[in-house]
Amino acid sequence: MLARKIFWILTFLLMTVIFIFSSRPGDLSIQDSAWFLDKAKIMDEEEALDTSNMQAMVVQRKIRKAAHIILFASLAMLIYASIYGYAGKALESGVISWLLTILFAISDEIHQYFVPGRSAQLQDVIRDGKGALIGCLLMMILFLIIERLPQLQRFINKIYNFNADKIFFKNRQ
Repeated sequence: MLARKIFWILTFLLMTVIFIFSSRPGDLSIQDSAWFLDKAKIMDEEEALDTSNMQAMVVQRKIRKAAHIILFASLAMLIYASIYGYAGKALESGVISWLLTILFAISDEIHQYFVPGRSAQLQDVIRDGKGALIGCLLMMILFLIIERLPQLQRFINKIYNFNADKIFFKNRQ
């Protein structure tokens, strides 16, 4: 039960982080990307902020796309870990966590619409959905393996504090 609470806390923390980043006006968001590029030693921060530098703008765009995919894949994985067992087996948990992550992505874009210098973009929701799908697929594969191995089922039972056999085998008997 403690593990599930930790997963929920981490889920809401990541949602909060995404909300905070979405709340930053457009010019500050660009500075965030430039700061990251500088710290990652990809390009100097001044160069990354130069809007006339097409190469810098392309790199900035790629960083933003990657951030969407990574953040929403992580969010989907945390939601999956939080709801697993409530929703049933691995596949059901995957579908529900993907849908919940997409709903959050849509609400995030609506929120961004009201932030100065930002906009709501369908492409971002699609990108977030791709990231969520990747995260859900990884978790589904992991939990499908767990559901097939009795040793791992006992481990999951301890983590989630439920009788895994009743959930995993209720339809097989």
